[in-house]
Amino acid sequence: EWDSFLQRVDRDLQTTDGQLSGVKTADSLSPDSSFTDGRTGKNVTLGEYLGQGQKLLLLEASQAVPEARPLRVLVVSFGSLEGAQLWLEQTGCTFDMLLDPQRKIYRSFGLGSSYAKVMKFGCLLQYSEYGAVKRDFPDVPPRLLEDIYQMGGDFLLDEAGKVLLSHPSKTPMDRLTVKDILQAAAAAGCSASSA
Repeated sequence: EWDSFLQRVDRDLQTTDGQLSGVKTADSLSPDSSFTDGRTGKNVTLGEYLGQGQKLLLLEASQAVPEARPLRVLVVSFGSLEGAQLWLEQTGCTFDMLLDPQRKIYRSFGLGSSYAKVMKFGCLLQYSEYGAVKRDFPDVPPRLLEDIYQMGGDFLLDEAGKVLLSHPSKTPMDRLTVKDILQAAAAAGCSASSA
């Protein structure tokens, strides 16, 4: 009943997840796609990361993939520079982080906000298990919390920005395995050079 209630909330509030469902997602990203570097605050484009002999793995606010041989991992978030820097510090994430405050890339991949997907009973149960095993979540001050209902995903791009693998998450914990990502990269003809 809880999950049904949340689905009604999504429908009644017309969340962006519902608006974007069924919309054709991007099959490539423009090198001109603009971001803010999450470490320096400088304006950057996707083109600065393309064409360097590596595939790009775009993770929407996750760091579940270790530094894989043929990949350059870019963590993409929509939050503020201050929030990004705090998250990087607290998690120890060493990957590049790009900020997409207007969520253009999120929309390109059909990623919206959803109460039902984030707060569904199974997710709440998993969150409670994290607390039971003393797994810490980043300690984000309330003033830096933005849209906690924004969905993410994992996306693999070739050197020109063509989407090789697209995985919009069904829940916040729905992430591809490292094995899945490396298999997709290998199938796309990725070299074995170090990232």
